[in-house]
Amino acid sequence: MDNPVRSCLACGQEDDHPRHVVVIPPDMAEVPWHFDCHAAITNCESCTVVVKTAKGKTGEDLRTHIMTKKG
Repeated sequence: MDNPVRSCLACGQEDDHPRHVVVIPPDMAEVPWHFDCHAAITNCESCTVVVKTAKGKTGEDLRTHIMTKKG
């Protein structure tokens, strides 16, 4: 499966790593953040959990970690 290459709002890096995509009103624009960037800059609760449980994983390793965790 091909994953979209996007920029992270915080660091500006362009890659296909997993993102927390936040929707911003009023125009409902989508803003993609790397999980670690979003946790560090905004203290996003859900991103902080992902970062802590992933123990430094990024890219495809992080995607696998997220996809194999039970809710």
